[in-house]
Amino acid sequence: MLSGDKSSELKEVFKLNHTYYFEYFDNEDQFLRSSQRLIEERHFIIVFGVLDRGLQEKHKLVFFNQHYFPVSEIKKSFKEGSYFAFRSDLFHGYSLRNRLKDLGFLEYSMDESLLLRENDYKLVANIFELLIEETEMPHSEIHSTIIVSYLNLLLYHMKRFYQRSMESRLDEISRLHQHFLNELHAFFDNERMCMSTFPSLKSLSKKLRCTPRFLNDVSVVVSGSTAQSHIDSFIIGISKQLLAETDLSVAEIAERLKFEQPQSLTRLFKRKTQITPLDFRISII
Repeated sequence: MLSGDKSSELKEVFKLNHTYYFEYFDNEDQFLRSSQRLIEERHFIIVFGVLDRGLQEKHKLVFFNQHYFPVSEIKKSFKEGSYFAFRSDLFHGYSLRNRLKDLGFLEYSMDESLLLRENDYKLVANIFELLIEETEMPHSEIHSTIIVSYLNLLLYHMKRFYQRSMESRLDEISRLHQHFLNELHAFFDNERMCMSTFPSLKSLSKKLRCTPRFLNDVSVVVSGSTAQSHIDSFIIGISKQLLAETDLSVAEIAERLKFEQPQSLTRLFKRKTQITPLDFRISII
Protein backbone atom coordinates (compact mmCIF):
# COMPACT_ATOMS: atom_id res chain seq x y z
CA MET A 1 0.00 0.00 0.00
CA LEU A 2 1.29 3.49 -0.84
CA SER A 3 2.08 5.90 1.97
CA GLY A 4 0.09 9.12 2.19
CA ASP A 5 3.05 11.16 0.95
CA LYS A 6 3.67 8.82 -1.99
CA SER A 7 0.00 8.81 -2.91
CA SER A 8 -0.11 12.63 -2.90
CA GLU A 9 3.05 12.74 -5.00
CA LEU A 10 1.54 10.41 -7.61
CA LYS A 11 -1.63 12.51 -7.73
CA GLU A 12 0.46 15.63 -8.44
CA VAL A 13 2.29 13.79 -11.23
CA PHE A 14 -1.08 12.74 -12.68
CA LYS A 15 -2.38 16.32 -12.59
CA LEU A 16 0.59 17.72 -14.46
CA ASN A 17 0.76 15.01 -17.14
CA HIS A 18 -2.90 14.58 -18.04
CA THR A 19 -5.32 16.88 -19.82
CA TYR A 20 -7.99 16.47 -17.15
CA TYR A 21 -8.33 15.88 -13.43
CA PHE A 22 -11.23 15.36 -11.00
CA GLU A 23 -11.30 15.76 -7.24
CA TYR A 24 -13.68 16.19 -4.28
CA PHE A 25 -13.02 18.76 -1.55
CA ASP A 26 -14.44 19.31 1.96
CA ASN A 27 -13.66 23.03 2.34
CA GLU A 28 -12.31 25.98 0.39
CA ASP A 29 -8.81 25.66 1.86
CA GLN A 30 -8.52 22.13 0.54
CA PHE A 31 -9.77 23.28 -2.83
CA LEU A 32 -7.28 26.15 -2.97
CA ARG A 33 -4.34 23.96 -2.03
CA SER A 34 -5.27 21.42 -4.68
CA SER A 35 -6.25 23.77 -7.50
CA GLN A 36 -3.68 26.58 -7.45
CA ARG A 37 -1.03 24.38 -9.05
CA LEU A 38 -3.50 23.43 -11.79
CA ILE A 39 -4.24 27.10 -12.47
CA GLU A 40 -0.51 27.78 -12.76
CA GLU A 41 -0.35 24.94 -15.29
CA ARG A 42 -3.05 26.68 -17.42
CA HIS A 43 -5.94 24.37 -16.56
CA PHE A 44 -9.56 25.45 -16.73
CA ILE A 45 -11.44 24.48 -13.58
CA ILE A 46 -15.19 23.89 -13.24
CA VAL A 47 -16.28 23.86 -9.61
CA PHE A 48 -19.58 22.25 -8.65
CA GLY A 49 -19.85 23.33 -5.04
CA VAL A 50 -22.07 23.91 -2.05
CA LEU A 51 -21.91 27.50 -0.86
CA ASP A 52 -21.46 28.30 2.81
CA ARG A 53 -24.85 29.96 3.34
CA GLY A 54 -25.96 28.70 6.75
CA LEU A 55 -28.65 26.03 7.07
CA GLN A 56 -30.00 26.26 3.52
CA GLU A 57 -27.65 24.71 0.96
CA LYS A 58 -27.08 26.59 -2.28
CA HIS A 59 -25.28 25.07 -5.25
CA LYS A 60 -23.20 26.86 -7.84
CA LEU A 61 -21.21 25.95 -10.90
CA VAL A 62 -18.25 28.35 -11.16
CA PHE A 63 -15.46 28.55 -13.75
CA PHE A 64 -11.85 29.53 -13.07
CA ASN A 65 -8.79 29.92 -15.28
CA GLN A 66 -5.36 31.54 -15.23
CA HIS A 67 -6.96 34.97 -15.81
CA TYR A 68 -9.59 34.66 -13.09
CA PHE A 69 -8.87 32.85 -9.85
CA PRO A 70 -9.89 35.20 -7.00
CA VAL A 71 -8.40 33.54 -3.93
CA SER A 72 -9.87 36.11 -1.52
CA GLU A 73 -13.39 35.57 -2.94
CA ILE A 74 -13.05 31.79 -2.96
CA LYS A 75 -12.14 31.74 0.73
CA LYS A 76 -15.21 31.25 2.91
CA SER A 77 -17.39 30.61 -0.14
CA PHE A 78 -17.49 26.87 -0.72
CA LYS A 79 -18.41 24.50 2.07
CA GLU A 80 -17.72 21.42 -0.04
CA GLY A 81 -17.97 20.15 -3.58
CA SER A 82 -16.03 18.72 -6.48
CA TYR A 83 -14.20 20.08 -9.46
CA PHE A 84 -13.20 19.02 -12.94
CA ALA A 85 -9.98 20.53 -14.31
CA PHE A 86 -8.92 20.29 -17.93
CA ARG A 87 -6.34 21.75 -20.27
CA SER A 88 -7.16 23.04 -23.73
CA ASP A 89 -5.38 20.11 -25.37
CA LEU A 90 -8.23 17.90 -24.15
CA PHE A 91 -10.09 19.52 -27.06
CA HIS A 92 -7.54 18.41 -29.64
CA GLY A 93 -9.20 18.66 -33.03
CA TYR A 94 -11.89 21.02 -31.70
CA SER A 95 -12.06 24.81 -31.82
CA LEU A 96 -11.80 25.62 -28.11
CA ARG A 97 -11.36 29.33 -28.76
CA ASN A 98 -14.65 29.54 -30.70
CA ARG A 99 -16.40 27.49 -28.05
CA LEU A 100 -15.25 29.80 -25.26
CA LYS A 101 -16.37 32.86 -27.24
CA ASP A 102 -19.81 31.30 -27.57
CA LEU A 103 -20.05 30.60 -23.84
CA GLY A 104 -19.65 34.01 -22.26
CA PHE A 105 -20.53 32.83 -18.77
CA LEU A 106 -17.12 31.14 -18.56
CA GLU A 107 -15.75 34.66 -18.04
CA TYR A 108 -18.30 35.77 -15.42
CA SER A 109 -17.21 36.52 -11.86
CA MET A 110 -18.34 34.47 -8.88
CA ASP A 111 -20.93 37.15 -8.06
CA GLU A 112 -22.35 36.93 -11.58
CA SER A 113 -22.58 33.14 -11.63
CA LEU A 114 -26.04 31.80 -10.89
CA LEU A 115 -27.39 29.64 -8.11
CA LEU A 116 -28.68 26.37 -9.50
CA ARG A 117 -32.36 25.52 -9.25
CA GLU A 118 -33.22 22.10 -7.85
CA ASN A 119 -33.89 20.50 -11.25
CA ASP A 120 -30.79 22.15 -12.71
CA TYR A 121 -28.73 20.90 -9.78
CA LYS A 122 -29.88 17.32 -10.39
CA LEU A 123 -29.03 17.55 -14.09
CA VAL A 124 -25.56 18.98 -13.41
CA ALA A 125 -24.97 16.36 -10.69
CA ASN A 126 -25.81 13.59 -13.17
CA ILE A 127 -23.40 14.97 -15.79
CA PHE A 128 -20.68 15.31 -13.15
CA GLU A 129 -21.23 11.67 -12.19
CA LEU A 130 -20.74 10.68 -15.83
CA LEU A 131 -17.54 12.72 -15.96
CA ILE A 132 -16.30 11.08 -12.75
CA GLU A 133 -16.97 7.58 -14.07
CA GLU A 134 -15.23 8.33 -17.35
CA THR A 135 -12.10 9.78 -15.68
CA GLU A 136 -11.65 6.39 -14.02
CA MET A 137 -11.63 4.55 -17.35
CA PRO A 138 -8.36 3.62 -19.13
CA HIS A 139 -6.99 6.47 -21.21
CA SER A 140 -7.71 6.16 -24.94
CA GLU A 141 -8.81 8.23 -27.92
CA ILE A 142 -12.49 7.29 -27.50
CA HIS A 143 -12.17 7.96 -23.77
CA SER A 144 -11.08 11.56 -24.43
CA THR A 145 -13.87 12.00 -26.99
CA ILE A 146 -16.47 10.87 -24.45
CA ILE A 147 -15.12 13.29 -21.83
CA VAL A 148 -15.26 16.14 -24.35
CA SER A 149 -18.86 15.15 -25.18
CA TYR A 150 -19.88 15.19 -21.51
CA LEU A 151 -18.11 18.50 -21.01
CA ASN A 152 -19.86 19.99 -24.03
CA LEU A 153 -23.19 18.74 -22.68
CA LEU A 154 -22.49 20.38 -19.33
CA LEU A 155 -21.43 23.70 -20.88
CA TYR A 156 -24.41 23.99 -23.20
CA HIS A 157 -26.87 23.15 -20.44
CA MET A 158 -25.24 25.94 -18.47
CA LYS A 159 -25.71 28.26 -21.45
CA ARG A 160 -29.42 27.48 -21.33
CA PHE A 161 -29.52 28.13 -17.57
CA TYR A 162 -27.89 31.53 -17.99
CA GLN A 163 -30.15 32.52 -20.89
CA ARG A 164 -33.18 31.61 -18.80
CA SER A 165 -31.80 33.53 -15.83
CA MET A 166 -31.26 36.65 -17.96
CA GLU A 167 -34.82 36.49 -19.25
CA SER A 168 -36.25 36.15 -15.74
CA ARG A 169 -34.23 39.17 -14.55
CA LEU A 170 -35.03 41.44 -17.47
CA ASP A 171 -35.97 44.46 -15.32
CA GLU A 172 -32.74 44.17 -13.34
CA ILE A 173 -30.45 43.78 -16.32
CA SER A 174 -32.31 46.53 -18.22
CA ARG A 175 -31.40 48.92 -15.40
CA LEU A 176 -27.76 47.81 -15.63
CA HIS A 177 -27.82 48.42 -19.39
CA GLN A 178 -29.26 51.91 -18.90
CA HIS A 179 -26.58 52.69 -16.31
CA PHE A 180 -24.02 51.55 -18.89
CA LEU A 181 -25.42 53.92 -21.54
CA ASN A 182 -25.49 56.80 -19.04
CA GLU A 183 -21.88 56.17 -18.05
CA LEU A 184 -20.86 55.90 -21.70
CA HIS A 185 -22.37 59.27 -22.63
CA ALA A 186 -20.79 60.87 -19.57
CA PHE A 187 -17.35 60.26 -21.10
CA PHE A 188 -17.94 63.05 -23.64
CA ASP A 189 -17.71 66.67 -22.48
CA ASN A 190 -20.11 68.58 -24.76
CA GLU A 191 -18.77 71.99 -23.76
CA ARG A 192 -15.12 71.17 -24.47
CA MET A 193 -16.03 68.78 -27.30
CA CYS A 194 -13.68 66.06 -26.11
CA MET A 195 -13.59 62.79 -24.17
CA SER A 196 -12.48 62.79 -20.54
CA THR A 197 -10.81 59.40 -21.13
CA PHE A 198 -11.21 56.72 -23.77
CA PRO A 199 -14.46 54.78 -23.11
CA SER A 200 -13.22 51.19 -23.10
CA LEU A 201 -15.38 48.18 -22.25
CA LYS A 202 -12.98 47.38 -19.41
CA SER A 203 -13.25 50.82 -17.80
CA LEU A 204 -17.04 50.91 -18.14
CA SER A 205 -17.55 47.45 -16.68
CA LYS A 206 -15.26 48.40 -13.79
CA LYS A 207 -17.41 51.46 -13.10
CA LEU A 208 -20.50 49.25 -13.10
CA ARG A 209 -18.79 46.56 -10.97
CA CYS A 210 -19.25 43.72 -13.41
CA THR A 211 -17.09 41.79 -15.85
CA PRO A 212 -16.76 42.93 -19.49
CA ARG A 213 -18.29 39.70 -20.77
CA PHE A 214 -21.30 39.97 -18.42
CA LEU A 215 -21.89 43.56 -19.57
CA ASN A 216 -21.64 42.48 -23.21
CA ASP A 217 -24.12 39.63 -22.68
CA VAL A 218 -26.55 41.84 -20.75
CA SER A 219 -26.44 44.36 -23.59
CA VAL A 220 -27.20 41.66 -26.17
CA VAL A 221 -30.23 40.47 -24.20
CA VAL A 222 -31.60 44.01 -23.70
CA SER A 223 -30.70 45.68 -27.01
CA GLY A 224 -29.58 42.98 -29.44
CA SER A 225 -26.08 44.48 -29.64
CA THR A 226 -23.00 43.98 -27.48
CA ALA A 227 -21.80 46.68 -25.12
CA GLN A 228 -18.68 46.99 -27.30
CA SER A 229 -20.88 47.70 -30.32
CA HIS A 230 -22.62 50.48 -28.38
CA ILE A 231 -19.23 51.96 -27.47
CA ASP A 232 -18.05 51.83 -31.08
CA SER A 233 -21.29 53.40 -32.35
CA PHE A 234 -21.03 56.17 -29.74
CA ILE A 235 -17.46 56.99 -30.80
CA ILE A 236 -18.45 56.98 -34.48
CA GLY A 237 -21.40 59.26 -33.72
CA ILE A 238 -19.18 61.79 -31.94
CA SER A 239 -16.61 61.53 -34.74
CA LYS A 240 -19.27 62.32 -37.36
CA GLN A 241 -20.43 65.29 -35.30
CA LEU A 242 -16.92 66.71 -35.08
CA LEU A 243 -16.24 66.05 -38.77
CA ALA A 244 -19.45 67.82 -39.74
CA GLU A 245 -19.45 70.75 -37.31
CA THR A 246 -15.75 71.64 -36.95
CA ASP A 247 -12.67 72.17 -39.10
CA LEU A 248 -10.61 69.83 -36.91
CA SER A 249 -8.33 67.42 -38.73
CA VAL A 250 -8.78 63.67 -38.29
CA ALA A 251 -5.65 63.63 -36.13
CA GLU A 252 -7.06 66.40 -33.91
CA ILE A 253 -10.39 64.61 -33.61
CA ALA A 254 -8.59 61.38 -32.69
CA GLU A 255 -6.70 63.27 -30.01
CA ARG A 256 -9.91 64.74 -28.60
CA LEU A 257 -11.45 61.27 -28.48
CA LYS A 258 -8.35 60.00 -26.61
CA PHE A 259 -7.12 57.62 -29.31
CA GLU A 260 -3.43 56.87 -28.93
CA GLN A 261 -2.94 56.97 -32.71
CA PRO A 262 -5.03 58.75 -35.41
CA GLN A 263 -4.89 55.55 -37.47
CA SER A 264 -6.91 53.78 -34.78
CA LEU A 265 -9.83 56.15 -35.29
CA THR A 266 -9.58 55.78 -39.08
CA ARG A 267 -9.60 51.98 -38.87
CA LEU A 268 -12.60 51.94 -36.51
CA PHE A 269 -14.49 54.49 -38.62
CA LYS A 270 -13.91 52.58 -41.85
CA ARG A 271 -14.78 49.24 -40.24
CA LYS A 272 -18.10 50.59 -38.95
CA THR A 273 -19.10 52.87 -41.87
CA GLN A 274 -17.20 51.40 -44.87
CA ILE A 275 -15.65 54.83 -45.60
CA THR A 276 -12.80 56.87 -44.11
CA PRO A 277 -13.40 59.94 -41.92
CA LEU A 278 -12.16 62.23 -44.73
CA ASP A 279 -14.48 60.59 -47.27
CA PHE A 280 -17.35 61.11 -44.83
CA ARG A 281 -16.51 64.80 -44.46
CA ILE A 282 -16.36 65.20 -48.26
CA SER A 283 -19.71 63.40 -48.67
CA ILE A 284 -21.57 65.93 -46.51
CA ILE A 285 -20.13 69.07 -48.05
